[in-house]
Amino acid sequence: MKLKKWAVLACTAALVVSVLSGCGNSVSTKTETVSKSDHPVALTLDANITALHMTNIVPKLSGKLVSTPLAVGQEVKAGDVVVQVDSAPYQQSVSQAESQLVAASSAATPTYKTVTVPAASSGGGGGGDNSGHRAELKAWYNMGALSKVEYNQMMADAGGSSGSSQGETTQTVQVQEAPAVDHEKIAQLQQAVQAARDMLGNTTIYSPIDGRVTAVSDNPSVAVAGNVLATIQQMSPLVATFAIPEMYIDALQDAKKDGSLQVSIIAASGETETGELTYLATTKDPSTGSYMAKVTFNNAKNLFVPGEFYHVRIATPKEVSQITVPKTAVRTKDSGDFVYIVNDSGLADARSVLTGDEEDGRVVILDGLDEGDVVVADPPDSLEIGMKVKS
Repeated sequence: MKLKKWAVLACTAALVVSVLSGCGNSVSTKTETVSKSDHPVALTLDANITALHMTNIVPKLSGKLVSTPLAVGQEVKAGDVVVQVDSAPYQQSVSQAESQLVAASSAATPTYKTVTVPAASSGGGGGGDNSGHRAELKAWYNMGALSKVEYNQMMADAGGSSGSSQGETTQTVQVQEAPAVDHEKIAQLQQAVQAARDMLGNTTIYSPIDGRVTAVSDNPSVAVAGNVLATIQQMSPLVATFAIPEMYIDALQDAKKDGSLQVSIIAASGETETGELTYLATTKDPSTGSYMAKVTFNNAKNLFVPGEFYHVRIATPKEVSQITVPKTAVRTKDSGDFVYIVNDSGLADARSVLTGDEEDGRVVILDGLDEGDVVVADPPDSLEIGMKVKS
């Protein structure tokens, strides 16, 4: 029994070694040591397309919509009415506030009383009596017994008379009585009227931009104050955002300065739009080692939709030292591109790579390989990880 137990353990150990060493198999194939060589920059990269201008439609008040609800894909123009909330309750609020203001203002309507005042003296003689009369008129005016017009007229009459007084006469005038006004209440009611009118104005929302509705709320028939009802995005120009490997940054900056940079955005149909590199980060993303870039372009043919991914082609005759491998070395799985490498133990392993453009049967490796790595140039279908590789 003990002998049998040791036999089982020995077989198990042999099986483990076999698995780790490619089941004890080996394969003869061509390998290549990775090196760099100078090539013109030609990159085709994935880019996220977004609108240069977008706006969220956010109602300032709640209510049912009496307008047709916005729908995804709907085209709108700047100034179009895109939302009309039922204004009836807000119109009622305006009417109530205005009625309260009118009532308060009516209570403060001035009243008038009749008073008797001396009339201007007439006749010839000196002007002493007239001077006293003018002083009396001024006192009456200051008391509020005379209006400005009455005061001026009577003062003019008093100033024009001459000679001695021939008897004092009187006249009756209407004098305004100052009502007791609650100025603070009136001001508050005026503010209430303005606030109600502002709320009524908010029942109508206009689109601030030309664009397309790209998102709507779960219930687009009801406005909820402060909640996004819909999103409108401008369809042209658009912005493509993507990442550029560090080794290309200097060449692209130089190419942008001297005008040798060529940029195009590729639609699913293969058609393209020319773009301009409008942003290139000066610091790299530490998590990826790449630099963010943005390209702005006109969507004149309406080929692109914000929120989707497309390819950006960016090229310049300026050369950069790059790693390339034979096209036959690159394999693809659901997780992406990879190559087989030969590790220090002479065994096959797999390495994920980020591939660039292909030229003359060779593919640029943007990331995943270093100089000195050994890759399998044309791996046979029988090659598996862990197999011994003979070149």
